Amino acid sequence: MTISINNDTNNAQIANTAQGNKASPTKDTNNTVAIDSKQNNTSDQITLTDSARLIQQLEQRLQDIPVVDIEKVNRIRENLNSGNHDISSARIAQKFSQYETLLATAG
Repeated sequence: MTISINNDTNNAQIANTAQGNKASPTKDTNNTVAIDSKQNNTSDQITLTDSARLIQQLEQRLQDIPVVDIEKVNRIRENLNSGNHDISSARIAQKFSQYETLLATAG
């Protein structure tokens, strides 16, 4: 039996690969998915722990956060176009050095 859980819809799709049987999942309010196998007259249950629910919520929040801060990009673009943005080569060099140090200690 294989179990595949799709995080987008929180539905479980279960297929008995040995016999090619399909099972239909149902979900209750406690994040428990019950699977009734039509041919074998058995049922399985999957219960998500509080940690698993928290991880799912955090993953969803992360997906909702934009990769690029558009407001910051637009603010810098406006400052560059108006000539008001101060580009400090010393600050850029310092940041590169900090990132290199972090990379060296992480690996």
